[in-house]
Amino acid sequence: MVLSYLRTLQQQGVDRLPVDEDARAILRAWMLAARHGGYTATPPPTADPAPQNTAQPTPQQPHRTVRLDDIPDPDPEPVETRPEDEVPFFRPGGQNPAEAWEAMERVLPNWKPLRDLRTLRPTAVFGQGNRSADIMFVGDAANYHDEKAGKPFQGAAGGKLDGMLKAMGLTREQVYITHLVKFRPEQPRQTLNTRPPTEKEIRFSAPVLDFEIALVQPRVIVALGVIAARGILQRGNLPLAAYQQEHGFYNGIPVVVTHHPSYLLRTSDISERRRLWEEMLYVMETASLPISDKQHRYFLPKT
Repeated sequence: MVLSYLRTLQQQGVDRLPVDEDARAILRAWMLAARHGGYTATPPPTADPAPQNTAQPTPQQPHRTVRLDDIPDPDPEPVETRPEDEVPFFRPGGQNPAEAWEAMERVLPNWKPLRDLRTLRPTAVFGQGNRSADIMFVGDAANYHDEKAGKPFQGAAGGKLDGMLKAMGLTREQVYITHLVKFRPEQPRQTLNTRPPTEKEIRFSAPVLDFEIALVQPRVIVALGVIAARGILQRGNLPLAAYQQEHGFYNGIPVVVTHHPSYLLRTSDISERRRLWEEMLYVMETASLPISDKQHRYFLPKT
């Protein structure tokens, strides 16, 4: 636990910590044990213990700094047994939601695990909307328009999402919209084009989304497209239809899987549009939103 915490601090750019003499003694014991292939949780005593029932004043111990890179792993594993793609922790800190949001926006743009992939562009596109929303929409990854505006779901696909929200009687300010991967995937000689995120980019971004969902605490999550569904529900490379057949859950939160809004730009199939609308009605019902007769009748035959 201590090492996980220290590694998180390193990822946030911290390389030194103040420590007192007791902590320094423990660290020295770790270093000696690491050199000799063993580990002890308690450092050797530096002086004779005080007699029992004898009160002695405790002097103020000076604090010094120690480099995190100098702290050894007390139980080191062979390098070859640790996979390169081990999913990292994302714990930017914060004592309350406001501080946690601020810490996330400060830490993520330079978060080492994602930056070290060298496959994502440097601009982070954070979520938008009500940070206590009942409904949370999650797409796959930021694209050119998102990166340029600094907001998720811009461009033509974003217009379609706005249309969906309007039909639901909602606005962007009433829901929370974000991406699984907060950075635009990079390509050689990239202009307006955007590629889907890789499995590794999704895995390494998942802890960030986990942190975000924990802050928002929505009543229902809408996965927009199969890539978002795979990243949230972790059922493997199933097709979209397989995810749509059975509603899933993320830590007890219902997850509704539907088409990405860009799909509406490519199809005029009325049956697919009707199904998407029925999924949105289910989302509204799950979030305990009122549904009007007009909304119920959107795709009924005109009389």
